[in-house]
Amino acid sequence: MGALWIRALGPLEVVAGGTPVAVRAAQQRIVLACLALRANSVVTHDFLVESLWSGNPPAKPGAQLQVYVANLRNMLDPDRSKGAASLRLASRSGGYVLTIAEDELDLLQFREHIAAGELAVQAGDLAGGAESLRQAVELFRGHAFPDLADIELFRPELDELEDRRLDAYQDLAEVELALGRHGRLVGELQTLAAQHPYRERLWASLVLALYRSDRQADALAACRDARQVFREELGIDPGSRLQLLERSVLQQDASLAAPTTNGHRRIRQRLDNLPAELTPLVGRDAELAEVCSLYRSERCRLVTVTGAGGTGKTRLALAAAAQLGERLADGVGWVNLAPLTQTQQVPAAITAALGLQDRAGEDPLKVAARFLRSRRLLLVLDNFEHLEEAWPVVLDMLTAAPGLRIMATSRRRLGLRAEYEYELAPLALPPFDPPLQPRVLREVPAVKLLLARGRAVRPHFELDHGNAAVLTRLCHRLDGLPLAIELAAAQLRDHSETELLDDLEVSLAALPEAFRDLPDRQRTVTATIEWSYQLLDETERQLFDQLGVFAADPTVAAVSRICGSTPATEAEAEDLLTGLAHHSLLRRYTDPAGAKRVSMLHSIREFARDRLGSRGEGAAVRRQHAEYYLALAETVSPQLWERGQVDAFRLLNADAPDLRGALLWATGPDGSTDLALRLIGQLWHFWELTGDVAEQCEIALKLVAGTPDAAPALKAAALSGTATLCWILGRNDEASDLHNRALQAFRRSGNEQGAAWSSMCLATQAAQRDDSDTAQRLAGEVLSLPHASPRTRVAALIILGLLALYAGDIGRALDLCRECVERARPLGDRSLLGNTLVNLADSTEQSGDYDTAEQLLYEALGAALELGAQGHVEAFLESIAGVYAAQHRVEEAIRLLAAADAYRSDRGLPLYPAEQRRIESIITKARAAAGPIRFGLAWAGGESLTLTQVVHEVLHVRQASNPGEFINDDPVRPTFDRPNESAVSAAPW
Repeated sequence: MGALWIRALGPLEVVAGGTPVAVRAAQQRIVLACLALRANSVVTHDFLVESLWSGNPPAKPGAQLQVYVANLRNMLDPDRSKGAASLRLASRSGGYVLTIAEDELDLLQFREHIAAGELAVQAGDLAGGAESLRQAVELFRGHAFPDLADIELFRPELDELEDRRLDAYQDLAEVELALGRHGRLVGELQTLAAQHPYRERLWASLVLALYRSDRQADALAACRDARQVFREELGIDPGSRLQLLERSVLQQDASLAAPTTNGHRRIRQRLDNLPAELTPLVGRDAELAEVCSLYRSERCRLVTVTGAGGTGKTRLALAAAAQLGERLADGVGWVNLAPLTQTQQVPAAITAALGLQDRAGEDPLKVAARFLRSRRLLLVLDNFEHLEEAWPVVLDMLTAAPGLRIMATSRRRLGLRAEYEYELAPLALPPFDPPLQPRVLREVPAVKLLLARGRAVRPHFELDHGNAAVLTRLCHRLDGLPLAIELAAAQLRDHSETELLDDLEVSLAALPEAFRDLPDRQRTVTATIEWSYQLLDETERQLFDQLGVFAADPTVAAVSRICGSTPATEAEAEDLLTGLAHHSLLRRYTDPAGAKRVSMLHSIREFARDRLGSRGEGAAVRRQHAEYYLALAETVSPQLWERGQVDAFRLLNADAPDLRGALLWATGPDGSTDLALRLIGQLWHFWELTGDVAEQCEIALKLVAGTPDAAPALKAAALSGTATLCWILGRNDEASDLHNRALQAFRRSGNEQGAAWSSMCLATQAAQRDDSDTAQRLAGEVLSLPHASPRTRVAALIILGLLALYAGDIGRALDLCRECVERARPLGDRSLLGNTLVNLADSTEQSGDYDTAEQLLYEALGAALELGAQGHVEAFLESIAGVYAAQHRVEEAIRLLAAADAYRSDRGLPLYPAEQRRIESIITKARAAAGPIRFGLAWAGGESLTLTQVVHEVLHVRQASNPGEFINDDPVRPTFDRPNESAVSAAPW
C-alpha cells in the first residue's frame, strides 16, 4: 500500500502518494469520516446509508454508496492496478473496512500516543510520558470529525472522543506538574478551565500551577471561581479534592511545593513468562487486532476467547498477550490450566505462574490478589473449559486488583458480567464459485496456513493453476480448522495433495498423529473433539450423538422432531442446543428466510455420526430423519410450481444434503422403498431446477426397476420424475419407456392431471427427435384434455411454438410464444416464464428484431436469478449468444457458447438435434467472423469460466448498456399477475 495520511481530528485532510487530495463532495466526506472513525473495523452498508440520509434514503441507496466508495478507493489507493482489489478500502460481508496503519491516521496516532504515555508514566519515565501525551493532544486542530458533528448517530462516539481528549489534557497537566513544569502550564490551564468549567481536575491543576508560580491570591481566586460554577450552575459543592486543595493553599502547606525530580523513578521488575512461539501465527491478523482492540478501545478487563477445539485459541491468545504486554507496566503472566483436574488447584497454579513463593498455610488466592493489587498486568488463563466452576477465582482477582486484565481461553464462556466473549471462528475459506486466481487464493487465511505448514515438510510446495482447486477443496474438507490443517499439511511429506484429499473425503480420522510436542488432546482432530465431548452431561451427549444423523444445517424444528427419545418442543431443543453451543460444538444462526438453524463443522459432525453408530437407537433416529424430510418435501415441493417457488426452492436447497441423506437411507438395506418412491416423486422437479441430476437419476432408475409391484398411485409420480431425469441427461429411450409407464400408472390410479402431464412429456420427446407429426398430435390432445393443469397446457403450447419455429413458420411461432408468455406470467413459475421468454426471444431473433430478443432474454435470465436455480440457464446463455452473434458482438458470443458447452459437458447435459443444429450454426457464424485466432482465444477464455462467472459477465454487459439499472444488486424482477383463485393448481398433478 502506498503512503497515506488522513487527518480527521479537525478539518478533514487527505494526503495520498505524497500529494494532498481534496475531498469536496459532502457525502463522500461523511463516508470517509465514518470509515476513519471506525478504522480497521467493518462498517455495515445499513449504517453508512443511515449516516448519509438519516432515515430518508434515495430509491437505490446501494448504487450511490458504491459510487462514493469507488471514488474513495481511487483517491486513497492511487497506485492500485486496474482491476485489482483495493487493500485500503475493502468490501466485507455486509459492509466495508478502511485498513490503515497507526501512523497513517491521526485518530490512531492519538490512541497510540495516549497508550505510550500511560505506559511510560507507569514505568517511571515521567518526561517520556509527558512528551507522548503532549503529542496526543496536539494532534487536535479543532473539533474532531466536523463532517459528522451534525449527525445524531455519531453523537455518543464524538462525545466519548472529546472526553478522551480532555482526559489526556488532564493527565498531561498532572504529569507536567509532577515534573515541576508549572510555569508553562498556567495559561493553557486557564483557557481549558474556562472552556470546560465542570472538570474538577482541570481546576485543581490550575490552582496548583498558580500556587507553585508564587501566585497564592490567584490560586485562591481560582478556587472561588470553581466553587461558584459548581454551586450556581450544577447545584453542588466542589469535590473533596478541590476543597482540600483550597485549605492547603490557605495554610501554605509544604506538600504543595514543586517536586525535585529528573522525570524518572525506580521501575519494578516486569513479569513475562509467555511460552516461546514455536511457529508464526498465520492468517489471523484481523482476529489478533480485534482481540487487542477489546482491551484498548473497549477498556474491558476480561476477555474469553472461545471456539471449537482446534481453532487456535491458545495460539491467538499467545500472540495477543505478547502485543498487549508491551503496553502494560508489569507485563504478562501465563497460566496453563490444561494439566489441572480440580477447581481447587487453580489458585495455586496462578501463584506459581506469577513466581510467588509457596507460603505455607496462606491462601494462595490471597497471595496472588495482594501481589496483583498495585500492578498493571495481563494474566492469561489458558484452557479454562474443564474448570469452569473456578470462576469465583477470576472474579475475586478482578475485584482485588483494579489494574489487572485477564484473558481466558475456553470452549465456553465463563458467564461473568465483566466478560467480553470473543468467539474465534475457523480460518476464512476460499469460495468454490467463482474460483480465485492463484495470486489471490494464496492470501486466503486457510490456504495461507496450509501452504506455510506444507513447506515445512515439502520446501518447494506451491500453489498454481494445477492444484488450486484441490487445495481449495482440502481447506473446506478441513473446515478451516488450524489444527486440522497443520495435521494434514504434515502428511504432504509422503502424499500428494490429491491423495490426501481422497483420504480425507472418506474420513477426517485419516489424519494420524503428526507432532510429538502437542498435548494428547490435540494429537488428532478426534482427540480434540473428545476433550469437549467428555465435558457434556448424558442428556447433552445423547442430543449431540443424534445430531450426527444430519448432513447439513438442520432447523431447530427438525432437531426437535428427529432427536431425543420422544419428540421435543422447539423450546426444549433450544435449551439443549444452547448447552452444546456453549461448549463450542455447534453454532446457531437464523437463515435469510428466518428459520433458526444449527451448524456443525464437518469434523464435529463426523465425530457425532460415529457416536450415533455406537448407540442402539441409531436405526430409529435415521428413520425419523427420513420421515421428517419426506414430510418436508411433500409440503414444500408443490410450491415449486407456484408463486411461492422462490422461498420453496431456497428451503429445499438449504436442506438438499439432508433430503439426499433421507433418499440414500430409504434406498439402502435398512430403508423403505415406499418412502423412497415418494421422495423421488416429490423432488425430481427440484433436482431439475438445480441442473444437477446424474446421481439422483441412477438412484431413481434402480428404485423403480426394483419395485415392480408398487401401487400405481405411489409409483406414477416416481416413474414420471425418473423419466424427466433421464430426458435431461439425454437417455431418451429410457425416458420414453418410463413416461409411457407413468402414463399408464396415472390412468390406473385415476389421476387425469398426471396422465395429461405424461402425454405432454411424450410430445416434448417426439419434438426433440424430429417426429413433428407425433409431437403435434400429442400436444393437441393435451390441450383438449379438461383436467390438464395450467402448467401442462403452457408446456403443450411451447411444443407447438417450437415446432412452428423449426418449420420456419416465424409468424405462427411468434403468436404461440406470445400466448405462452401471457399464460405463464399469472402462474408465478419463474422457471416456466424463463423458458417461454427464451422461446419468444428465439422467434423474435429469427424475425430480425435483435434488440427486443435481447431484452426478452435478459428478463428470462432475471427470472432464473431471482429463483436462484441454475437449471436451464446454459440454454438461456446460448440464446443470448445467438443474439450477440447476430449483432456482430462475436467475442462475447463465443465466450458464452464456450462456458455453456463446458457446463453441459461437466454435467452430461446433451443438446437435442434441433438445438444442436442451431448452436452449431451460431458457432460457425462466430468462427467465420472472428477468425481462428480470435475464436480460439475467446473460446478458451469462456471455457475456463463457471456458469456464475459468465452470468456476471452478461449482467455487466447489460449494466454498461443500461447504466440506470443496477443488475448485480437488484436483478430484473419479472412481474406476476395474481392468478384467478378458482384456477386449477399449476402443479402437473
